[in-house]
Amino acid sequence: MEQTDYKQERRCCARLGWALVLTAGCALVWQMVLMLLAVSGRLLAGQTMYYLLTLVGYYLLALPLAYRLCRRIPVPPLTNRGMQPRLIGRWFVIGVALMWFGSLLGSALSDLTYRIAGLEPADLLTDMMQELPLAVILLGACVLGPLCEELLFRGLLARRLARYGQKPAALVSALLFGLYHANLSQFFYAFALGLLLAYAYFYTGTLRAPVVLHMLFNCYGSFLAFVLPENSLLPVLYALSWPVLGVAGVILLVWGRRQQVWEHGPCAPSMRVVFGSVGMTLAIIICFVQTAAMLLG
Repeated sequence: MEQTDYKQERRCCARLGWALVLTAGCALVWQMVLMLLAVSGRLLAGQTMYYLLTLVGYYLLALPLAYRLCRRIPVPPLTNRGMQPRLIGRWFVIGVALMWFGSLLGSALSDLTYRIAGLEPADLLTDMMQELPLAVILLGACVLGPLCEELLFRGLLARRLARYGQKPAALVSALLFGLYHANLSQFFYAFALGLLLAYAYFYTGTLRAPVVLHMLFNCYGSFLAFVLPENSLLPVLYALSWPVLGVAGVILLVWGRRQQVWEHGPCAPSMRVVFGSVGMTLAIIICFVQTAAMLLG
């Protein structure tokens, strides 16, 4: 294991933090531009087009800049074990279990927070999704979103943090992934899924694994609920599938915990290095501010 140069490592982690800040900043500036164009009458777009244009600023503009900012950070090699359908199926069941338990906890705490604050409980994300066409939900939530988020949180963050070990890298990237969702109801399952997606990335050695899993999770958790016909037995079976897969996922997770493979990095893990920089601190503060804004908004 290399002798850790804390000053150099702190600069690397600061760049990763600034990459997150840059991503959030690009999204905010782009959204303000769209709002100004809409108010001035120069952008005559409905909610669907506005949502698609927002995705352009949030992902397609910010990601190349974030990667360019972090281009000098060392990237440790990964062991390429390849994707196996059996593993993808296993991780999918575990992921659905994590989503179910995490969403139950997140929703309960979110409702409690609203009550304490004297506010009316609201699910802004679901309300927005219900007003969008299915094709737009499929493109945004099930294709572009998972692809770009995996490039950012696993391909950029977790991969570079793996120099401190894959387990600390998974933990930190999952924490930032959960915070970046900017609402309490999604934090817990996003954090749990972030751990699973990072493990799938490190274990297989290819970003395709977490991308495919993320797409499957979003399709199962959001898109599928909108396409099932209401006057049929399918919605009931879909609702029952969550606790069934939840129990199965817990069994698989406990059964396979001793077979987990986490590789060590060349540098000693140090949370003081990872979080002891202005970039990372500011990124976390921004996440908390966005969460508070969503709560009060």
